[in-house]
Formats: sequence, structure tokens, C-alpha cells
Amino acid sequence: MMRIRFEIREELADIVAEILESEKWHAQVLEEGDSFKRVSIKDPHFDSKANVEIWREEIHIRTAWSNYTYRIFKEGRVVWCEYIGAYRGLLEQTLLPQLTPKENILDMPVMDSTLVAEGASETLREYGEKHMRRRQQATHEAETESASDYTSHPRVVYDEYIKTGVPMPPVR
Repeated sequence: MMRIRFEIREELADIVAEILESEKWHAQVLEEGDSFKRVSIKDPHFDSKANVEIWREEIHIRTAWSNYTYRIFKEGRVVWCEYIGAYRGLLEQTLLPQLTPKENILDMPVMDSTLVAEGASETLREYGEKHMRRRQQATHEAETESASDYTSHPRVVYDEYIKTGVPMPPVR
């Protein structure tokens, strides 16, 4: 899991309008107050949904399956998006309003992560490269481990060791 923050081009009002009236999903207002709305958005084609909380100056989007969160907020005249989730999930959700980074997102610093040492600074590009190397290493280790696992051998190999003509124990 990682946390990253980046400036976006869209305005909060436009994002709220898209959440409530998008053609990409069905929106249902679950709760509404003076300065708060809780909305559920559902994909009409797949069994997926996201929960959205809308305040006057802030929006929270939480994906239902993976619990990734997007916090969209205004700081001065700038609209920011803060993402907490897996590297491979960043901006990949179907149930997400248009969020366009103003700058190259790969140059943004990763704020927190299990892969970044405490106090260290790393860009998303560096983080992604490190993530890819770890995935490749884990895949290689899993392949090496499964090659030595007897259950991964072809059936012919261990069928030779099954003794024929030996009575089975009684079923109780």
C-alpha cells in the first residue's frame, strides 16, 4: 500500500456533478445533509460499486472490492487528489470520475509506503520500478518453489509409486 498526492485539473463542482449524473454508473444518494452527501455508485455492467462521501470542500471515494481511497480536496485555489492503495490500482478503477494530473504523476513523491524506508523520498517512477522488481522476484521464487513441490509433478511421475493389489483400509 502506498499514499500519493497530486494536483488535478478538474474543479470540485465538476467532479461532484459527474459523480451524481455520470452515464458510466448509477448513482444513488443514501444520505443527505446541509453540507454532506453519501452516495453509492454502481457499475451497470459488472457487480462493482464505490462509496462516495461529498462535503463542501472535499470528496472521499472508497472502492468496494479493494478499499482503495481517493481524497479529493481543495487547498487554496488548487484541487488535489490523495490516493491510498496499491500501486497497480492508481487511477485504474472504472467507478472513478475524471481525475487528470496537472503534472507527470510519475514524478510525484510517494508519501507513505511499505516499500519506502521511513524518512526516505522516492518518486512514483522509482517506486514502480522497485515494485516491478519485487513482483518479478516473488514470481521467480514461487516458480522455483512449485518446481520442487511434488504436487506440481505430472501424475505419471508419482503413479509409478502407487502399489496395485494392496487392499484399501475399511471405510468407517
